Amino acid sequence: MENDGKGLSLTLFFKGKLKVYQPEKGFRFGIDSVLLGHFLKVKPGEKALEVGAGSGIISLMAALKQPKARIFAVELDPLFLRCLRLNAGKNLLENSIFPVKGDIGKNPFRKEVFDVVFSNPPYFKPGCGRQSPDKLKNLAKRETRAGLKEFLKAVAGVLKNRGRLYLIFTALRTAELMASLKEVRLEPKVLRFVHSYPGDQARFILVEAVKQAGEETLVLPPLFIYQEKGGPYTTEVREMLEEV
Repeated sequence: MENDGKGLSLTLFFKGKLKVYQPEKGFRFGIDSVLLGHFLKVKPGEKALEVGAGSGIISLMAALKQPKARIFAVELDPLFLRCLRLNAGKNLLENSIFPVKGDIGKNPFRKEVFDVVFSNPPYFKPGCGRQSPDKLKNLAKRETRAGLKEFLKAVAGVLKNRGRLYLIFTALRTAELMASLKEVRLEPKVLRFVHSYPGDQARFILVEAVKQAGEETLVLPPLFIYQEKGGPYTTEVREMLEEV
């Protein structure tokens, strides 16, 4: 790790293929972002949007896998926006990733312009769990500006017909998520539950939803992060952490 600029650190990921600036203190991306980066699919020439991009790790992974796509990374916090711009430049992805300052709830884009939207949205409702003294952690993990339904309504508005939404979300709110997706005509098409280890309850859910699609859902085999409680990563996750 090396320092660069006030309050930021630069770390190499995926055997040095990505160089990522993040805040030295406060919220830094976790393994859930890496899981979503591997789960989502962006095709050549598609126009994609990341909502609440943070330092941009998921957009960086998407652009590295598909440099011929155009990825707009929306973020409101000035520190994360600074990271986003530095990361696009440091990884020579300025022609693939376009940082945008904005709030998806305030409709910064025209309707139905994106082929793909992806996001690792806040998991918790206001007042649930312990509040962090760190502002960025609260913004990243707690609904402070809009609830789940408002968020999905805004996302549905910018997606083209048959456009795809990719999410990772807390498994505790799976029923609410499924109902809210269908309410805005985003049909869950692919689901995968993520467990800490075999025998543990599901912690996350990965979702691919398609706008105005038919009712048929593929549920993939579960994904286990660790081989056992307190044990090493599974082979699948270890490979995800090594390669984009």
